[in-house]
Amino acid sequence: MAMTYRPATLDDAPLAADLMTASYPAMPHDPVMTRFLWETPRKGYEVGRFIAEIGGTPVAFLAWIHAPWNKLPVRHCEVEVWLDRSHLELDRLTSMWSWIGDAATDQGSQLLLAYCGEDEPEMLEALGSLGYQRERGEKVWELDLTEHAGRLREDAAAAREKMDGAGIRIMTAADWDDPRKYEKLFGLNQVTVQDVPHTLPIVPQTFEDFMRRFHAPDRRLDRLWIAVDGDRAVAMSFLRFPPVRGTVWTGYTCADREYRGRGIARAVKLQSLAQAADLGIPVVRTDNDSKNAPMLHINEALGYVLQPGWVEHHKRVRT
Repeated sequence: MAMTYRPATLDDAPLAADLMTASYPAMPHDPVMTRFLWETPRKGYEVGRFIAEIGGTPVAFLAWIHAPWNKLPVRHCEVEVWLDRSHLELDRLTSMWSWIGDAATDQGSQLLLAYCGEDEPEMLEALGSLGYQRERGEKVWELDLTEHAGRLREDAAAAREKMDGAGIRIMTAADWDDPRKYEKLFGLNQVTVQDVPHTLPIVPQTFEDFMRRFHAPDRRLDRLWIAVDGDRAVAMSFLRFPPVRGTVWTGYTCADREYRGRGIARAVKLQSLAQAADLGIPVVRTDNDSKNAPMLHINEALGYVLQPGWVEHHKRVRT
């Protein structure tokens, strides 16, 4: 039976979340967060979303998304294919990657960017057959909070005491009464995100976009931990708690360049992990670029265990 594609509407967000979950069950997608992200695209970004059907039955979610072309030296566009595993066939999967790639190319893309799990052989084969090349790897880690709760609480308390002795205050963003805290945290984010290893440009976000994500349904100010030196925010770490379903993930951990090498990023990350353990969260996950040595070292020291990671693929479609 022939595959058909239709544009996805905002009301399709829960369906898309279900299809993405059925495509890769190891990473459930939350329907509330999916709709939130669809409702609040970053300023200037263009996106196309589609539902694939066989005989009227939804079987996959596909999408393309790119930043404003004038902010990209090479016009790269991310493409996605999430095919329900109960309908998984290599030829079907290859056809879908080809279809969404053509749709992205029609937007003026010069380079296509695609991700898949390193434990998805059909995805890897489909992308390879279409000329996509492996570019980077993303490591995924999982920490058993039930097993490590006691140690994490002790380490968090010790790290906080050490920071106090060094004049660094550790607190949640909710407890920081600085009237300019949002601007300061935004500035910390803007600078440190560029230090994440990357091949393609990381497009800076606007303050308005930062604030929308900062108050997303999967995060709270009393669960966002920061380190403050005087009136300066020097580190932060937070977890993302999906409202309906899915694993708790690290949202972001960073430290100001001038304050690195002093254990501050580890200290704030420990507070978020100990808090999650107190909340009864069984496991948390995090992901890091395979070349981000400082964060990989922190994860290993904290007891994280490697899980199947992600592979970033590139395909040049136009010069």
